[in-house]
Amino acid sequence: MAQPDDAPAIRPGQGLLDQSAAAWIVLGVLLLFTFSMWRFFDAQLEDRSHDRFQHQVDNARSALKNRMQAYEQVLNGTAGLFAASTEVSRAEFRRYVQSLELDEALPGIQGTGFTLMVPGTQRPAHEAAVRAEGFPDYRIHPEGERDTYSTILYLEPFEGRNLRAFGYDMYSEPIRREAMNRARDTGRAAVSGKVVLVQETEDDKQAGFLIYLPVYRDNDVDDVLSRRALLHGFVYSPFRAHDLMQGVFGNSSGNPNGNSSRNSSRNTSGTTTHDVEIEVYDLEADPRNLLYSSRTPDHTPRFTTDRMVEFGGRVWVLRIGSSAQFEQDVRHSEPYLVLLAGIVVDILIFAVIYGSIRHRRKMRRSAARLAESRDEFRTLVENVPGVVFRCAPQPPWRILHINKGILDLTGEPPEHFMGQAHSLAEVIHPDDRPRFEETMMSSILGRTPYEAEFRVRSRFGRVHWVSARGQGVFDRNGSARWMDGVMLDITERRAAEAAIRQLAFIDPLTQLPNRRFLLDRLRQALANSDRTRLFGALLFIDLDHFKDVNDTLGHEAGDSVLTEISQRLKHGVREGDTVARLGGDEFIVMLENLGDKAEDAVEKAEAIAGKVLAELGEPLTVGGHAVTATPSIGVSIFCGQDPGADELIQRADRAMYRAKAAGRNRIEHHLAF
Repeated sequence: MAQPDDAPAIRPGQGLLDQSAAAWIVLGVLLLFTFSMWRFFDAQLEDRSHDRFQHQVDNARSALKNRMQAYEQVLNGTAGLFAASTEVSRAEFRRYVQSLELDEALPGIQGTGFTLMVPGTQRPAHEAAVRAEGFPDYRIHPEGERDTYSTILYLEPFEGRNLRAFGYDMYSEPIRREAMNRARDTGRAAVSGKVVLVQETEDDKQAGFLIYLPVYRDNDVDDVLSRRALLHGFVYSPFRAHDLMQGVFGNSSGNPNGNSSRNSSRNTSGTTTHDVEIEVYDLEADPRNLLYSSRTPDHTPRFTTDRMVEFGGRVWVLRIGSSAQFEQDVRHSEPYLVLLAGIVVDILIFAVIYGSIRHRRKMRRSAARLAESRDEFRTLVENVPGVVFRCAPQPPWRILHINKGILDLTGEPPEHFMGQAHSLAEVIHPDDRPRFEETMMSSILGRTPYEAEFRVRSRFGRVHWVSARGQGVFDRNGSARWMDGVMLDITERRAAEAAIRQLAFIDPLTQLPNRRFLLDRLRQALANSDRTRLFGALLFIDLDHFKDVNDTLGHEAGDSVLTEISQRLKHGVREGDTVARLGGDEFIVMLENLGDKAEDAVEKAEAIAGKVLAELGEPLTVGGHAVTATPSIGVSIFCGQDPGADELIQRADRAMYRAKAAGRNRIEHHLAF
């Protein structure tokens, strides 16, 4: 038998290069190489993109670290001013801060100030002294009695928002106090936690923080106790976080509050801030601790990393992600071009190799197939399941060719049918021949395939069901030359179908029709009644106290009672009436042709129901026990198809329940029909 074109087996005289598998192997190797090159280039570009991102991350962290160190140096210089003088006046402080030109050198700072520590007992005298300097409204605020006050005495530039801070007691607020105490005890700069500066208004409100550096009344301090005893005050700088960070990272950053500032236009960090999006958190990356964010809404960064910046005894978390601009810049098409070009070349090479292999194999097979075709055809026909035949296109369907499968059906060898004396018709059951002939002639006239099921008789008297299908072969003029076909033995299938029908429509215990069969017959009866206008009736029968039989004698005894009841029902009705078991101890008898008048139908149904009532009421013996299974019977009369089958059964069921309610072992009618 011929192999298909793509058969992988290597036949004698063939090499691997003559097999289509060789082309597929080459294609697989080429695709693997192409995929490897694509992954190599893609990984290289990915590493370069990641290195570039890490470089920007390092730049951003360094920029922030360096800027904060620069601010610390400013405070160190300011503290030195106080250390070098016995007393620093307001004018001297202003001239010193102005000389630093912080707006130009270190943009982002809100101001530089000095806060004086005032004991609670000295507050009135202090406020009076400052008022005498020309500030009549000066007071330490917020109000309240405290052991120790701090007051913002100097703050430059002394204008705008900063005026709101004049006289403010930062030591009264817990977050500021913690940073001030830390600076006092260590003698070093201390950064506060996240606060809202007193300079803030309802508009343009930002998160803020402060840097404190202690100023002592004596330079000889070397322990915590001496530092606390000699504390004079603090030089400090307040910062609006967003303004500061924009000064560090540049104007490409966004403001979560939608704010801007006078310092936001400058970036002295040296980092390319459009490549990254930065979030700065105090202590940990919690939304409540957010100081600054340049994150773009609805953008998920391709690269993300967290870096820690420790300064002034405080840890900030920098969460840095790649920006959309960065990801657009590092997106390269080269790897995909390599992949696409490689796949195209691989497919072209595969097509050339595969086409060459197919052509060589096809030429070789063509020659071999011509020599083998007749033997293969004969082998095919002889091994096809069933009977393959060719016959004349008219009765009695003389056999022209038939395979050895006919032996299993008829007991006769193929040679028995090849002569002129025998035909296909003689093995077909006489009852099926007319139908077979009609099917074959219809196929010839319509020039269409045929299908038929019929019985075949063997010489041993056995009968087989067969399914035949095929079609005619016609000449140029449209005349049938012969009929080809295949017959398959379907005896077992027919038996199985009969068994399935038996299970589907017959109750296995009583061998009575079941509910499905009853509904089918009832619908037919309703249609016949509608056509003939003859009445019919349903008897709904339920055995009284049948549960007691099961409970006292067992279910086997109950099954015996049901079997006996079904036999009595068959004998108690007319021939042609339908007796069915709905389930359990419920039965239905369908009566047809009860006359064309309702009164006659009721009378006849009552008579049959009475006979059933008497028949079933007779005692019976089960396992040596006498059992009486009286019935309750509900009767429903019908004529035509209204109501339907289900409603009709329900009416009879309701009548039966009325019989049970009235005392059982009786007949009740459904009054309307």
